[in-house]
Formats: sequence, C-alpha cells, structure tokens
Amino acid sequence: MPVAKSHATLSPRTNVVLLFVWAMGIVVPFLVIQPRLPIALGLAGGLLGAIAGTMQHLSMSQDPSRFEAASSLMGVRRAFTSTAWGRKYIAWLYFCKVVLLLIAFLLIREPLFRVALGYLAAYFSLMLVRDAVTLRDTYILHSLGDSSTASTEIS
Repeated sequence: MPVAKSHATLSPRTNVVLLFVWAMGIVVPFLVIQPRLPIALGLAGGLLGAIAGTMQHLSMSQDPSRFEAASSLMGVRRAFTSTAWGRKYIAWLYFCKVVLLLIAFLLIREPLFRVALGYLAAYFSLMLVRDAVTLRDTYILHSLGDSSTASTEIS
C-alpha cells in the first residue's frame, strides 16, 4: 500500500530554499530599494518570528505523525489545528500581520509605497526567523517519513 508523500512545505529542501527567498525579501527592501527603512521593522519581525517558530516547533513536536501524513497544504493546516500550540500559532500569525502593518505605518508614515516595503521587509523577517527555528523539525519529519517508508517496504 503506497504511503502518501508529505507536503513540500514540510521538506528540508523547500525550507532551505525559503530561507534564501525570505533573506532576499529582507535585503532588497532594506539595502537596495529603501536604505532608510527603520531597522526596528526587521527586528520586530524577527522577534515575532522567533515566537511563531517556537509555537510551530511545539505543535510539530506534539503530533509529528499528523504532520508526516499531511500531503496537502490543507492537511498541514489540519495538523496545526489538531494541537493546542498549532491553533495558537495560527492565531499568532494573523495577529503578527496586523501588528507589523501597524508598526510599518507608525514608523514610516509616508508614502504608502515605503510603508508597503517596510511591511514586507518586516513580514519576511518574521518568516525567515520562523523557518530558521523550525528547520530542524523538517529534518526530523523527513527522517520519520524515510523510516516509515522503509518499514512499509520491509513489511
């Protein structure tokens, strides 16, 4: 009986690629397009991302088999909503989006293009740190998937 492959967002390779994408999403607005964006935006995003990554880690640690079995993005979301830390993580991520938008408006104020760039840089900072915190978990899930596939093939 074939085992469903875990969703790509749970693979270490995808997460390493995303780390580079998020890093470029930070570098371009801060250094290339608008060098005067407040560094506090990146720091706020990073801090919120560390908390989000910790929540995501705790959720994945509570029920790794559910994450390993998730073969779609909705399956990954269901795996998160099946744990208390996962539900907190999802709510935290929505909260962070609003907070980062407010911080961008308060620190930059004008023009709207710079506010949008500041928000994106802060959001990418959040995603970079979140993915860095949970990268180890993707390797663990990947090794669990390999061992269950191997045991299925043996039996």
